[in-house]
Amino acid sequence: MKNQKFFLPFLLSVIVPIFVLLIFAFLGVSEVWNRKISDSFFLLLPSHNSFSKDVVIVDIDEQSLAQYADNPDLGRWPWKRTVYPILFSYIQMGAPKLILVDILFTESSEDDSSLAEANRSFSNISHAVNFRTDIGAQVDEKKEKNRKFEIPLPKDSPFPTFNTVSFPNGEIGETTPFVHAVNIIPDSDGTLRRFAPFLKWGDSHYPTIAYQGFVGSGTAKPYLEKNFLTLSKNDKTFRFPLGKSGLIRSYFYSEKQIREIPRYSAGGVLQSQTMIQTGQAESEADLIVPPGFFTDKIVLIGTSAAATHDDVVTPFGLFPGVIAQAVFISNMIENHTLYEIPEIWGGLFAVVLLTIGTYVLFFATHHWLRIAFPVFATAVFLVSFYVCYRFNMVLPPSHFVTSFPVSYLLGYAYLTYIEGKDKRKYNSILRNLVDPSVVSHALEDLESLKKGGEWEITAFFSDVAGFSSISEELSPSELARLLNEYLSAMTEILKSNSGTLDKYIGDAIVGIFGAPLKNALHPELACKASLTMIQKLAELKASWVEKNDYTESARKMKIRIGLNCGPAKVGFMGTESLASYTMMGDTVNLASRLEAAAKDYGADILVSETIEAACRDHFQFRFLDRIRVKGKDQPVQIYSLLNTKEKETKDEAKGEITYRRAFDFYTGQKWKEAIQEFEKAQEFFGKKDAACQLLIKRCEVLFQEPPGENWDGVFSRTTK
Repeated sequence: MKNQKFFLPFLLSVIVPIFVLLIFAFLGVSEVWNRKISDSFFLLLPSHNSFSKDVVIVDIDEQSLAQYADNPDLGRWPWKRTVYPILFSYIQMGAPKLILVDILFTESSEDDSSLAEANRSFSNISHAVNFRTDIGAQVDEKKEKNRKFEIPLPKDSPFPTFNTVSFPNGEIGETTPFVHAVNIIPDSDGTLRRFAPFLKWGDSHYPTIAYQGFVGSGTAKPYLEKNFLTLSKNDKTFRFPLGKSGLIRSYFYSEKQIREIPRYSAGGVLQSQTMIQTGQAESEADLIVPPGFFTDKIVLIGTSAAATHDDVVTPFGLFPGVIAQAVFISNMIENHTLYEIPEIWGGLFAVVLLTIGTYVLFFATHHWLRIAFPVFATAVFLVSFYVCYRFNMVLPPSHFVTSFPVSYLLGYAYLTYIEGKDKRKYNSILRNLVDPSVVSHALEDLESLKKGGEWEITAFFSDVAGFSSISEELSPSELARLLNEYLSAMTEILKSNSGTLDKYIGDAIVGIFGAPLKNALHPELACKASLTMIQKLAELKASWVEKNDYTESARKMKIRIGLNCGPAKVGFMGTESLASYTMMGDTVNLASRLEAAAKDYGADILVSETIEAACRDHFQFRFLDRIRVKGKDQPVQIYSLLNTKEKETKDEAKGEITYRRAFDFYTGQKWKEAIQEFEKAQEFFGKKDAACQLLIKRCEVLFQEPPGENWDGVFSRTTK
């Protein structure tokens, strides 16, 4: 027992959450959640790094196209290749470190020679290469031509591998000083968070735009060391953490910084070139885009005009691809890449907090700690995440975010269970006497139930016919066993049909449908329960006969049920220490009278006209009489509940018609005609039909002693 005291809390609050984490890790869910959750945190946290001042963009934007709308070379996309040498020449006036072209020239054109000439003139131009995974592969001859661009790295490196590469076309590719891959590799959820410094074509490695921007027009010595890429440049060493597939987690700064990356319109650059050629500018300050803006910069030439580029999804929303490339270059130049802490450490961090939380929840003497610790643990996690973030590390958040709520919820559920043991014992005893819904309401709002209320309900009364005689034949133990067996079965049916047990009065059962939980279907539920009780009693009697149990009278036991629906007062009534949920009112009294009257009409279930009106579409009723019960002046039509609607037979339908015709003769004081029709009705219902025989005898008496002209056809019962 002592071991169980420690084992179950540990199992629920530590082992189960760890098992959930292992499943998520196996399915790859935790990896996706880690990145999505960290993205959300990055949106909230202030940026502690700044975008590199060495990177600028020359943007072929909407303004560039609109500015030269009437120019045959510049007014439509793609621009003729003769335009780019003009851009190169102007940018070179500012002496940039490197010009990176984020536009593919992989198709042949009549203007290729102009770009080739620019390549020969300037030694700091890098052209775009596109890696693809296609069926088939490039011929070895083309691969040999591009050996000069390869980066010496081990053949078994983890970088992404492709089987097809599109290099700059013909003369452009032969003359370009540098090349760079412009492939963008999003995560499985479509969000771009990582980039590759190199891409592989077979066993050969080629630089991406991020790497080429990092080295500029110079060189660097790369080598792999475990999960890191080390680059030596200008006697400095840079280390970049490599994640899955050789990708580096990018630091995206902030949305504000991304939108404020220096971008100069290509149209402004061309217009500035024209101003110089035509003498419109007296000094550099008069130019729209002075060449000095490009001095000692890494210059990206890309596009953001509609239909000229593909948007990429970043943690801060949609941006043109050239913006993402600029971020990657800045990451490598400034060493702003993020190190993704292995998931195992995020799991261990969560387990430590789960273990402490389990101790606090189950064994700490100060109960206020149970409320304070979740706040404390969340604060510890958030601070830890932020500290890691400040050091350009990403603490896997999904493990804590997933496991801690599960742990604390399971722990609190178990704690509630063990701390409420005594209360549940009392609750269990109470539920044997009262419907569970009443107990639940009583525990939630006892005062409201004490005050009670008045609304529509169905009152249920049942009684065993001749139970006094049966009890005299049985010993006390047999009588108790019979009552327990009978009452248990009937009460179970009552409760399973949303009924509430009001009380037992010896063998009698008093029930409520539609309270304390309001239910618009309470008349139908009461009818269904009543029919089920008749059927269940038949099953009990059959088993008693088979076992030869009890006495002959008991084995032939019959019950009578009375139902009526209408407004009634319901609620807890009694003293503070002893109260029961019950009902009061005319509706209740009539149901009680109907149960007593059922004997006269030979009905198992006698119901009022309100029940018949509410349930006639679903159940089969037989009209019996119009009576005035004791203590009530208003007459009521009474019916026998026979079965569900679909089980009605043709004989019963014909008998109902005949019986109603006889009753019309009866109320019209046509006694002979009424007797004849009641006798005909017996042919459908049976020769010993109690209702027919009762009305025949009544007709015979009234024939001898006519009631008078003011008679309303209502029979007044003088007994309860």
